[in-house]
Amino acid sequence: MSDSTFCSPAGDITIFEIADFKSQLQAALDIGRPVTIDLGQAGTLDISALQLLIAACRSESVHLTNVPAAVATRLTQLGWEKAKDRVAS
Repeated sequence: MSDSTFCSPAGDITIFEIADFKSQLQAALDIGRPVTIDLGQAGTLDISALQLLIAACRSESVHLTNVPAAVATRLTQLGWEKAKDRVAS
């Protein structure tokens, strides 16, 4: 994924921050290259953040990395069957 555009949110992503994260993610997607979302510096992710991640990852060009175990578990609990497949190692 060396040609990827990286999106690395830091801090909490809740309903209060989701608009900023969505703008950051949209800007990365608009570049037209694969996007890697690095969650290594993310804090609390609420349902709005999880929904945005799931929606973004519907595109085959979007991958997640450094996903906290709790977030991966929550995505699976929400019924996202591809959670484990879409997480880059």
